[in-house]
Amino acid sequence: MTFRSLPGLLLALLLVCLAPVITHCPPVDTPPPTIQAMNNTAPVARITGGGEAPVGGQLTLDGTASYDPDDEEIKYRWSVDTRPEDSQIGDNPFSANDDRNAGLVTVTLDVEGVYIFGLVVVDPYDVASATDYAIYEATSGVELPIADAGQNVTGLEGTDVCLDGSNSHDPSGLELTYSWSLVSVPEDSLVTTADLAGADTVEVCFTPDAAGSYALALVVNNGLIDSEPDFAFVAAGSTNQGPEAMAEIVSAASCDYIVLTGVSSTDPEGDPLYFNWDVLAVPPGSTTPLGQDAFEDPFAEEARFYADLEGEYTVQLVVNDGEDYSMPVFMEIEVVMTTTNQPPVVGTSPDVYYFSPSPTCSVDSYGNCTNCPNCGSVVVPMDALDSTDPDGDLLTITWELLSGPANTSLEFEEGWLNNLTLPGPPGSCSSTTYTHQAQVQVTATDCVGDSATGLITVVYDCG
Repeated sequence: MTFRSLPGLLLALLLVCLAPVITHCPPVDTPPPTIQAMNNTAPVARITGGGEAPVGGQLTLDGTASYDPDDEEIKYRWSVDTRPEDSQIGDNPFSANDDRNAGLVTVTLDVEGVYIFGLVVVDPYDVASATDYAIYEATSGVELPIADAGQNVTGLEGTDVCLDGSNSHDPSGLELTYSWSLVSVPEDSLVTTADLAGADTVEVCFTPDAAGSYALALVVNNGLIDSEPDFAFVAAGSTNQGPEAMAEIVSAASCDYIVLTGVSSTDPEGDPLYFNWDVLAVPPGSTTPLGQDAFEDPFAEEARFYADLEGEYTVQLVVNDGEDYSMPVFMEIEVVMTTTNQPPVVGTSPDVYYFSPSPTCSVDSYGNCTNCPNCGSVVVPMDALDSTDPDGDLLTITWELLSGPANTSLEFEEGWLNNLTLPGPPGSCSSTTYTHQAQVQVTATDCVGDSATGLITVVYDCG
């Protein structure tokens, strides 16, 4: 047999083995390749894609256009050919169903810059294709995802309501996560974001605990960045049944306190009640103020106000159960004069004594005192704060200057406090002391007209 009669591949092998400089020849007993392998055609790698991709986004590399001319099954071998200098991705960052050797694999670009990915495909005889390349430029210009909290909804307090964020989307098609929160609730509500069911899902539900408007915010995230918040509102209607006010008189007489009670007021649901009392009308000449100012405590269950005259007083009571007000209840109270009365007791500040050294005086050549000025005037504070009435009547306090030197004066004619201005006595060049004295009468009068008086004496020595 001649060399020419050998198949081409076997002939080439024998020629190599006969060359004296080649030492790595196959063993003599190596079986020759099959006829099918000797006629094999190398597969072809093809990557579809390339261009821009977002930093942090998941990029899909598509090698499914690769093929084998002999129509044999191929295997994929992806590689990173080029990456930015500060990139931290490794040599095998690919994944597809936990298998890097797939036609479709994913990779995450971690920094801005140019990435070149290579693909080689191999047929069953380990014949490899030429490498195909795809070039991507990673940029940080990622579009924000869009949150859509859905339509506003209405419901009733105590009943579940839900909002739907399924119209939220990402321009780049990235998968979204959801975050709902409560941003405002009615004043009486205790609901918080912690009470939301499904706050991290596409649909959120909660139970309004008070009537009014609730505002919820939805923020979505595409794995890279948060969206702007979108808002939806829940209007919760009330299921409350309003309370009923009931006002009753405990006691009533002029020159006394009218005592009223709302203890019989009720609420169908047993809610605690809040009271609001007002005086709407008083007899002519009465000084009792109108409105809530007439009452010592207009929000008490049992409230009282002072009736200074006989006649008709009109009072209103409204109760509230924390949500709704009752219809107002009106009372017309006919007040008669107190039949028995005790006069007031006057209690005043104590008497006052002032002393001032005599001013410096001049003495003439005959030993006579000349140009000796008076001591300075003083202002004496006084009060009638300890005055009382045994019947609890309101008192009117009046003041009168009974005696005093010229230019002595009182600041007020009425009131519980007053000031007396007393001029200073004349000075002296000798041991003589000059004195000014004033007396002030304080009168306390109750609403029946009974009165009592007290005296305050002020002595001022200049010497």
